[in-house]
Amino acid sequence: MERKLRVLMVLFNLAVANGVSSYVMNYFRTLNHDRIQMDFVIYSRVETPYEQEIQNAGGHIFLIPSIRNLRKHKDVSERIVREGHYDIVHDNILILSYFIMKYAKKYHVPVRILHSHNSKLGETRYKEIRNKTFMPLLLSKVTDYFACSGLAAKGMFGNHSYTFIPNVISSQQYSFNAHQRDSVREKYQVSDKFIIGTVGRLAYQKNPFYAIDVIAELYKLNKNIEYWWIGDGSLQSRVKEKIHQKGLDGVIRLFGRRNDTADLYQAMDVFFLPSLFEGLPVTALEAQATGLPCLVSDTVSNEFVYTDQVSFFSLEDPVEKVCHMIQRIKDDPATIQREKGKEELLSSPFSDRGAGQKLMSIYEELLK
Repeated sequence: MERKLRVLMVLFNLAVANGVSSYVMNYFRTLNHDRIQMDFVIYSRVETPYEQEIQNAGGHIFLIPSIRNLRKHKDVSERIVREGHYDIVHDNILILSYFIMKYAKKYHVPVRILHSHNSKLGETRYKEIRNKTFMPLLLSKVTDYFACSGLAAKGMFGNHSYTFIPNVISSQQYSFNAHQRDSVREKYQVSDKFIIGTVGRLAYQKNPFYAIDVIAELYKLNKNIEYWWIGDGSLQSRVKEKIHQKGLDGVIRLFGRRNDTADLYQAMDVFFLPSLFEGLPVTALEAQATGLPCLVSDTVSNEFVYTDQVSFFSLEDPVEKVCHMIQRIKDDPATIQREKGKEELLSSPFSDRGAGQKLMSIYEELLK
């Protein structure tokens, strides 16, 4: 029997509402697991159905101890690489993965990939400077560069050549379902409401305070709205505080980390993404697949657009202007054809159809 290709996939965590772990799992599901053994290294454990999925397909999941305990962090990193006999290490995070990549080079893993998912090296100025400082150390361990978009490649690798790996999603999971829409809207008692939704971490990059300002303004114009934010993060308590200060407790719903985001998209009427920066947003691919109109900040590259349902706005614009864009979508529902999302996804580069085989071919080509 032919030896399986052995790949170690490096991620921060396996959270469902995390775009990077979603991208990895969408490829993972379409791989031929008789030909490839894919194991995972994570740095933080969260409750997630992905763990069971990975184990059912024969993959192992390794949790790296905190870097605060440097000796243990290094020992575990070294043992995983030394004992795994991997052909490829595929790294999707930044400086935290340094020791995995260091040992991958030490133990002669032939292909060591760094994959960029963001157009900036850090969420804050401090993190950007820190990551930029340590970046040359990490790059010295790498053999190949992957990126989800031109912007993400430029942000991490400058002018180095790279392989474009599109983020892919499942047309089956995200196609519009009118029955599911009614059921979710009934469950949350919003059958008559206009729902604006965001999926993402409650973090600086995703710009939640700006989103709250927009919703506060929109609510003055229209009392029949509700705003859903799906995802949690470091800004959660401050976001709750601001919602309360604005008197929007009954208008903005924080769903936290969820495993049913595909169902929640069905219930929405507009997808709102006011990010300060992105590599290529998986959530905006998912929202388009469910046929949702998407309103996205123009700081995000348009490389993710594959339907005519996407509009851009400037974060420099007064919030009133953004409110009027949302209001126009509300007033003109006839222009929205949600059933079209599935077929448009299937004819785009972002469909997961055949994605596993494409990734496998790229791996095999690099190993040559």
